[in-house]
Amino acid sequence: MSEDKAKNQADKNNPQEEAPELSPELLDRIKNPASIDSTIRNQSPEELKGNPAVSPEMLDDR
Repeated sequence: MSEDKAKNQADKNNPQEEAPELSPELLDRIKNPASIDSTIRNQSPEELKGNPAVSPEMLDDR
């Protein structure tokens, strides 16, 4: 694919005038996400049981 064609396709998929404005709080959360440990600890028991990243030992700690 030529460079011009790729650029034109990117412009079609991501038009600049339609970009939504993000709040400063949301931008901060995107730039500085919560740690995975705190995210997993805040999940409900149902979410934890369905999460393949959680070992059975972690479920027993709750």
